[in-house]
Amino acid sequence: MTSKLFSGLLVTVSLTAFIACGNSNDKKEKTETTTTTETAKKDEGGGVNAGGNAADCGTTAISFGTDKIKSDGFTMKYSEAVLWNKASGNSKYPSINIQVSNYEKEGSYLQSPVNDNVRVIISLNGKAGEKLRIGDYDVTADSFGAGYGVSGGIENKDANKGFYNAKGKATITYLAEDKVCGTIDVSGTDTFIKGSFSIPLTKSPY
Repeated sequence: MTSKLFSGLLVTVSLTAFIACGNSNDKKEKTETTTTTETAKKDEGGGVNAGGNAADCGTTAISFGTDKIKSDGFTMKYSEAVLWNKASGNSKYPSINIQVSNYEKEGSYLQSPVNDNVRVIISLNGKAGEKLRIGDYDVTADSFGAGYGVSGGIENKDANKGFYNAKGKATITYLAEDKVCGTIDVSGTDTFIKGSFSIPLTKSPY
């Protein structure tokens, strides 16, 4: 199940890249289609309920590990947090997709890792028809709009690793239209992500 969730995160990231690389006609068609879809999604909820104290935000410091990917020597060079309105069947729900990497973004999206590059992806998923809010997002919670949950994974040029037998949670401590802060402590059989995040929040145009 968790592997499926991480595959969904990569699909979201890949979708952004695909749209960014399309020709002008493709972009126009996708924009027109997406505008209709986004309007429908917004009518059914989504977005954020602001809360928390910005003064409590710390820094972004993430440690992680899998059986083959370690955070030893990892120096963060890029981070982003993007608010999406996602859909799973007839269920539409808000989600914040966080990416942290040791390489810079090139162009309009973060490229897939090459050489010694690594990126960590965290997805904070809300309930269908409701807004994201401060509080806990459990890795064992039903996702795809059924509950407030977190999923994630770690990727390098050779592999992407999600969580199996997962436990733990992420906590949003501050949330506004332009920033998200919090902590994460999630682990699985041979994978973990732990630390804090404090990242400007943008809205996906798609």
